Amino acid sequence: MDEIVERFEVTFNQIHQHLKELNGYPKNDNFVELLQRSKLKHSVIRVHFDQLKQYAKLRNAIVHERIRGDYYVATPHLEVVEDLERIKQTLDQPPQALEFATRPVLFFKEDTPLTHVVEAFRKHEISQFPIYTSNHEFLGLLTNDGIVRWIAGALADGHVNMDGITTKDLLGEDNKPNVEFLSSSGSVFELEEHFETSLEAERKLKAVIITEDGDPDLLPMGIVTTWDLIKVDRRNRDD
Repeated sequence: MDEIVERFEVTFNQIHQHLKELNGYPKNDNFVELLQRSKLKHSVIRVHFDQLKQYAKLRNAIVHERIRGDYYVATPHLEVVEDLERIKQTLDQPPQALEFATRPVLFFKEDTPLTHVVEAFRKHEISQFPIYTSNHEFLGLLTNDGIVRWIAGALADGHVNMDGITTKDLLGEDNKPNVEFLSSSGSVFELEEHFETSLEAERKLKAVIITEDGDPDLLPMGIVTTWDLIKVDRRNRDD
């Protein structure tokens, strides 16, 4: 029984350490407080929130309500310890963000005709494309909303002249809004942190583009939108 309790306490403390790390080692490192904060940012914690909260109560009973050195008021079942260890393993080795990205990424050069882009939107049913210069410098993210706005502004007598119009013409002056970059080795925790930080700043993040080392001017290996985050929640629930 002592071995089961020890496994539980060691694993619980390791998860507590992960929660501290995920929250930037705050002064208030109460387990439940950290759990509540992490729930708002990370799907793995959301999925296991109720379990971990109950395990925190069990841990308190083990540590603070021990009758004597070798006798506990409450002890965990083996299944509980194994479940806690599975959660800890997920935190130790979170999946890479690239696993949840849309791949391959369709992108265009700055001189691509608008007619070609509109056809790609229709054919592939993708709502946004990264745009690059001929030297692979990232210029911005062209979205279907951006195209609609441009068409609305260019409409004259019920017609729009798209002759000679390229992707660069549609990006506008503020051509790099709400796009961030992440290395291909980045974890799903880092990915979720990007979206959570932008939310806290009241800035809607349209996408996180994944490149080999997070450099914006490398060609994209994957792109993640808020819709793709649904896959993160679904994967964690299935696990």
